[in-house]
Amino acid sequence: MTANVETTPKVELSRRDFLATTAAVGGAMVLGFYLPPQSAQAAPIQGQPWYRDAMVPELNAWLTIAPDDTVTIRVAQTEMGTGVFTSCPMMVAEELQCDWSKVRAEYASPQRNVTERAPEWTLQVPGGGNPLARDGGGEPAMGGGNRGVYRRMATNSSGSVRESRYYLQMAGAEARERLLLAAAAMWKVPTSELVAKNSVITHTPTGRRTTYGAVAARAAQIPLPDPSKIKIKGPDEFTLIGTEQKNLDVPLKVTGKAIYGIDVELPGMLYAAAKACPVFGGTVKSYDFNAIKDRPGVHSAVAFGGKGYVSGGVAVVADTWWRAETALDLMPVEWDVGASGNRNSAEMWKADFESLKQPGTTVLEEGGSYAAAKSKAAKVVEATYTVPYLAHARMEPGNATALVTPGRVDLWTGDQSPDLALLRAAQEAGVTPDKVFVHTTFIGGGFGGGGASDQVRQAVAVAKTLNGRPVKLVWTREEEMRLGEKYRPMGIGWFEAALDADGWPIAIAMRTTGDRYDNSETPAGTYKNPVAEQAVRGLHELPYFCPILHYDVRTLNSHVPVGFRRATGSSVNVFYLESFIDELAHAAGKDPYEYRRELIARNSKFRDRDDWLKALDMVAKMSGWGTPLPEGWARGIGIDDRRRPSRATVALCAEVVTVSVSRRGQLRLERVDCVFDEGFSFVNPLSVRKQIEGQIAWALGDTMWQEITVKDGRVVEGNFDRYKVARMADYPPQVNIQFLKTNNKWISGVGEEAIPQIAPAIAQAVFKITGKRIRSLPLGNQDLSWV
Repeated sequence: MTANVETTPKVELSRRDFLATTAAVGGAMVLGFYLPPQSAQAAPIQGQPWYRDAMVPELNAWLTIAPDDTVTIRVAQTEMGTGVFTSCPMMVAEELQCDWSKVRAEYASPQRNVTERAPEWTLQVPGGGNPLARDGGGEPAMGGGNRGVYRRMATNSSGSVRESRYYLQMAGAEARERLLLAAAAMWKVPTSELVAKNSVITHTPTGRRTTYGAVAARAAQIPLPDPSKIKIKGPDEFTLIGTEQKNLDVPLKVTGKAIYGIDVELPGMLYAAAKACPVFGGTVKSYDFNAIKDRPGVHSAVAFGGKGYVSGGVAVVADTWWRAETALDLMPVEWDVGASGNRNSAEMWKADFESLKQPGTTVLEEGGSYAAAKSKAAKVVEATYTVPYLAHARMEPGNATALVTPGRVDLWTGDQSPDLALLRAAQEAGVTPDKVFVHTTFIGGGFGGGGASDQVRQAVAVAKTLNGRPVKLVWTREEEMRLGEKYRPMGIGWFEAALDADGWPIAIAMRTTGDRYDNSETPAGTYKNPVAEQAVRGLHELPYFCPILHYDVRTLNSHVPVGFRRATGSSVNVFYLESFIDELAHAAGKDPYEYRRELIARNSKFRDRDDWLKALDMVAKMSGWGTPLPEGWARGIGIDDRRRPSRATVALCAEVVTVSVSRRGQLRLERVDCVFDEGFSFVNPLSVRKQIEGQIAWALGDTMWQEITVKDGRVVEGNFDRYKVARMADYPPQVNIQFLKTNNKWISGVGEEAIPQIAPAIAQAVFKITGKRIRSLPLGNQDLSWV
């Protein structure tokens, strides 16, 4: 292996010189460091979302207030189209009682989250109960025990609202109390005589008024109010939460001012292109830098290691990214692909099918013997369903800009888990976490695949060799899709039901198999056996009544890395279950909607039965269920609530799709009707509608075209020519959304809950039109023609 070789001169910059130069040149990076110009603090953000040290009064870690009443609210989650840059500030502003038109947002500091402990009022619920929790008491899960000042910084699990609402409301309420105490001290009156509204404090008896900006400096010095005396609002008191507000980040994005990781430019910056071993878990044997060292702009080559499924590889550094990528393509590299270099999809499917014959972990065993019930059945229905690996296919390929100097690391990247990215960077650089500063940018899509991704480790590994020069590492689309992924697992579901003479199930048996998401295990089902939660999600508890149930699960580990992808285990298991229920309805000669409704109505043990029935009735009415359609058109129905063993929270969603299929087999999604659970309140209903509309497009791609296959140990699909995403022309011309009020319920979220129902509903409609029962995704691989 050839050592690093430089062919361009070094630029010697001290850290102080580097920061001073950056501030002087202005532009995108002027706010990116810890020496921002004072004037920048009070101004609206102009595309720079990252954290800045406060130059105006900071009332707590979440917010500052400038003399002109501008409120800057720090957001711990990452904005990737989910609306957190608006919904999180709304939760703070609801309690702060500030003028919403003067609210600005910026990212919270992951480094500060390492060095500062969370206030005690974010760690426990004053008064012993959270009025916003599902059943009126007990705090929802809040970030896995994180005790940093911002608690939960990951953007995942549809949890940005659910797991942040309590302490974001408390942050706003605590700041409001400081402001009231400051005004009371100034006027020498009790706080009980003061009213705060729209960033103005009024003394009710005298009519005296002051603004937040005028008392913010004094309020910042007020001792922390007693948390037990700070009361946050319940849903019946909200004035901002629950109203439709335009997303604060949209103007930046449509005008091109938003800064994504791939946009970052720094003085003296170099660029790196990376290539990892094409077989997961492999490494680089050798590379010949001498073959490319004299190419224009080439600076050096840097090898990086692998770990577990992560492949080792090599990066080329140059003065432009294109020169780095071109040189990397020409540089001879020899790989050690390991034992997985001969694996392929056919062999992997065979192994999965073989596993179904092996004993699994029992999840459900209720009501007696399935075999005995089957022997008495009037009819037996059996079906096997398959789903492929799926990629995240983020629009912005993986990238990170790193600057490593003695004792400090700076990292600019869009990341779903910036706190984990910080830890990964610290580990790679060999420094303690408090020495790493992550400047979070906007991210061009995450979908579960943008958290502490491997480009962070690679960028820091390269930056360590550059003597204090920053480097931006960018993956190609192919590198992103083939080696920068943890895929949604492939899987198989086998289902069998014994029906009585009227077509109702008297016993159901289920077996599933697939790659394991992670090493965590959750007690689930009849015996509370530990299982991989995402593998059993939604099948551990059936909404449909059946006296006898048996379900067992098995998980495998292939060389292909798998992980969380939008809709996680529900995207697999809902396709299995909803497709099978439709097959049972057909076998019984009953309407799919009415059949579902009856089975749910019979299930008195299902805690959300009444809400499910309401949702089914609403969506059937919205869609005109049962009314005539043109030839070649049909409707399909699906319902799910994203239930899981480890949490009580759910988010119910029922959908009806209207599909047309030409005689030649061309399918078009014509219409989607959706009923969505709003619990006691949404934060921003406009953002919810946007999320649902986007999820329909996402689910359409999953259903129709997308799959990841393996040949010679390598992922075949590397770009959108082989991995199609839904285009605007594919989107249904009519989407109708209604919300279902379910009182006193803390819903699980709105990030992925409308996705799983689409595939089985479309497959159901296809069967009605063509008579073909499609049990394997994607549907685009199937012959859908009909006569």
